[in-house]
Amino acid sequence: MKNTQLYPFERNKYFYGKLLSVEDFNFEQKYMNDKRRLINRMVHGIGVVCGLNVVRVDDTTISVESGLAFDTTGREIVVDMPVTKKLPMLSGYDTAISSGSNAYVYLCLEYSEGEKGNAHNIAQDKAVTNADRVRESYNLYLTASEPDDDIDRTDMLFEQATTVFRNGTVRIRHIMPKFVNPDTVFPFRIEIETYSKQFVAFSYDIQLVCLNSAADGSSVIKVNFDESLYDKTGKYTLTFDLTPANVNETDGTATPDPLTFRFAYDKITAEGVISGRSNVRITNKDPYDAIVYDSYDHSMDTELRNTVGHRLYLARIILVNSSGSAIIDDIENVPFGQYVASNILLNAVSRNRLALNKNVPAARTAKSEPQLGGKSSNEIASGVCRINLNAGSLKNKVFYSDEIFHGLGLGSVTIVLGAVTEYGTIYGSPSVFRDDEAHYEIAAKLDPAKGSFIIGILTKSTMLQDYIDVKWTAMRDVDERAAEKSSMKITIKPNSLIIKPRETKYLEAVCSNMTNKTVRWSVSPATGGEIDANGMYSAPNIEGVYEVIAQSAVYPEVKASIMVVVRG
Repeated sequence: MKNTQLYPFERNKYFYGKLLSVEDFNFEQKYMNDKRRLINRMVHGIGVVCGLNVVRVDDTTISVESGLAFDTTGREIVVDMPVTKKLPMLSGYDTAISSGSNAYVYLCLEYSEGEKGNAHNIAQDKAVTNADRVRESYNLYLTASEPDDDIDRTDMLFEQATTVFRNGTVRIRHIMPKFVNPDTVFPFRIEIETYSKQFVAFSYDIQLVCLNSAADGSSVIKVNFDESLYDKTGKYTLTFDLTPANVNETDGTATPDPLTFRFAYDKITAEGVISGRSNVRITNKDPYDAIVYDSYDHSMDTELRNTVGHRLYLARIILVNSSGSAIIDDIENVPFGQYVASNILLNAVSRNRLALNKNVPAARTAKSEPQLGGKSSNEIASGVCRINLNAGSLKNKVFYSDEIFHGLGLGSVTIVLGAVTEYGTIYGSPSVFRDDEAHYEIAAKLDPAKGSFIIGILTKSTMLQDYIDVKWTAMRDVDERAAEKSSMKITIKPNSLIIKPRETKYLEAVCSNMTNKTVRWSVSPATGGEIDANGMYSAPNIEGVYEVIAQSAVYPEVKASIMVVVRG
């Protein structure tokens, strides 16, 4: 079990009359196992293949669903049936809880094996029995240790993450692509994770080398973040556009200045040190080719050695202290993205993206990131829609676009429209800027229940052109609706449920401070039974722990869930 050396490969050479020993048969098993595990590791990767979802059962109990994963040496870890565990009974609990001020612990999975059964040994003079089988199994344990930034993930092939600040409740990471071309704008992301009930705020400068801000050409980025300005989701992304210098095969760097770092909880200054440096390779090569060459350039020994000992993190378990004991507040599955994508999945995703690209008539971008330097945070989507006209149409004719889904969800949004002309984009009446410009009015009709809108054009004079391109921007002001959303609440009655297989039970969703009380029911995982639009839940045939979710149809971020235990 402890042997992680997979090669060199040697196999038995058989010949007539050869005396086979126990070692020969063990050698045969090792050869087959090592070959398979090397393929698992080098071809498929490390992480969860399917299942292994972790759900909260009660304040101190979790359930791990059945599933499959590959560890860092390619060994298959199979959880063949759901398992329920109390946190204090898991290995590492005391150490993880007492390790510091962490507001969370990690649930990890590892491979194990043990002997099983008895078989009589006829080679011994006395009656001796030996283990008859070796059973492959697994261990679940808790740890407070976080992984290094080079943890094996698919996105690490094309970008690199550097943790510049981390304590028990806050983590700040800088993320840059591995390769960029000179004078080509690229995004530099700062990802923030907070698990504190307090509001976090910080500021610091980032010194750039061979890089400049695309906004003002400066070699310094000033970072300012105040969580109280946004909906408290616990995860935020700040994005800066950078431009690399006109150099080749040179590293651009972004380094936080520790002397400028300021950190606070609820406006009260706290201690903290920021450090680390992010690199991006500036090259004239095609970035795609550079990623491929870089991946293939690693030796096999280096690839395996760099990941030996990496943990397989199934979940981050958020804890709160209640009466001196830790209870479960929330669970985040596979927090570091350790997934193994099968060829079937990759093929399906690729085909779906091709189909979507064929059906999307205009380019559209959607952003839901906090924006720096303002007192509000907007969710923004934009695009260009072409509305066909009848050339020579008289005035007072109306032309409509097809239905446009803005992608910001249901509810109210603000839509800004502008006509794209050869002189630039004009917002409002075109006649204000040019007397000879065609006279028309543009308006949008929003359908908040569907998350879509329609653009209409009313001609005010004879139109000679065949079409008008309309640039649209949809905005949802988060701060404007923060107070409204904070008072909205959904509760499910009963708040927990123990039910027999195939039994049915009616669940009621109680909506507070919501004008539209329509909810959508769902079950996680999908094999956990069925629930209709009225809340009638039907348990599956298989025992286990499942999550039933009630989500507002108008405000998707407002939802509630309960755990359903199905047992005979």
